[in-house]
Amino acid sequence: MPTVAKIAATIALAGTVASAGIGVSSADSAPAGTAPRVAVIGLGGTIAGTSDRRTDLETYRPGTRPIAELVDSLRPEIGEIAALSTEDFGQKGSGDYTVTDLYDLAQLVERRLHDHDSVVVSTGSATMEELSYFLDLTVRSTKPVVVTGAMRPWTAIGSDGPVNLYNAIRLAASNRTTCFGTVIALNDQILPARDATKTDSTRVHTFTTREYGDLGTIDGAGIRLQRAPARVQRCDDPARWMTPFDLSAINRDTLPRVDIAHSYLDAPAESITAAVAAGAKGIVFAGTPSPKQASAALATKGVALVAANAYGSGAITVDPKMGVVSGGDLAPKKARLLLLLALARTTEHDQIVAWFRDYGNQQF
Repeated sequence: MPTVAKIAATIALAGTVASAGIGVSSADSAPAGTAPRVAVIGLGGTIAGTSDRRTDLETYRPGTRPIAELVDSLRPEIGEIAALSTEDFGQKGSGDYTVTDLYDLAQLVERRLHDHDSVVVSTGSATMEELSYFLDLTVRSTKPVVVTGAMRPWTAIGSDGPVNLYNAIRLAASNRTTCFGTVIALNDQILPARDATKTDSTRVHTFTTREYGDLGTIDGAGIRLQRAPARVQRCDDPARWMTPFDLSAINRDTLPRVDIAHSYLDAPAESITAAVAAGAKGIVFAGTPSPKQASAALATKGVALVAANAYGSGAITVDPKMGVVSGGDLAPKKARLLLLLALARTTEHDQIVAWFRDYGNQQF
């Protein structure tokens, strides 16, 4: 079967990469023109943070160190792995970025992939799952895109930043995740952008995929892949592999506003009416809406509604006659981004339903 063969070939791509080791020779020893070209883009966050004392693991100033400094601290060992370019997209906490910033970042990643073999994005963990999923939905190149960060500042004892950045570059340079879309490399784990979620505010093992499991691991024994995102099935057909969300056809300055309405016991209607009054073109319900929220939402005109699961796992089923799109098992924050991009292309309900089915809930 060509699909199965393609998946197997993709997972096996380039073979298992042996550990580059920490005690290898100089960065300058990599033969010119032979090392994979990896662009490393910094956005700040905890990984680029500075603490007053080395024992300050949770108190620090995020985004204070340029990405070139972080990469340079990994030399000479990193030179055995890749030929690197570095640039700062920004230097701040990840929560300070906007959707239009993500639009600009995706465009930058696309440009770097024109003349690099892969891209690593270093950012904060607070919005990493959203940033990663936005890139996953919008970057057109099948080349590897790896997002990383840290839970402890670069200057702290036991910081996870150096090894996370090192491993992210290893993974990007290996070419093993070609056609995987955007992946996250943290804590020796390799996670798909669609499924990854942050679960702990301080621990280094914070990111997980809940019921799905990691894509694989990266450590001293090498890079091991146990599964692949469903989109690898379309790797040999780039036109089908790419999503409909080509940013060259989407106006950055008119991205629609989409809000999330959290449901809870007796939740009032104001969360819906206020969002619509503020200009929201779409609303994602995080959990089953209360009767007041549901009544307010169904009374709106021209606002797309999506029901998403707020409980961590499991799919949402909706009555199609209600005019609400099922987010399946997609997390509310990610359903928001998919709806935002969908509304930037169309307001046709059936098309949005199809895109959520095909891209929000990818299946083998």
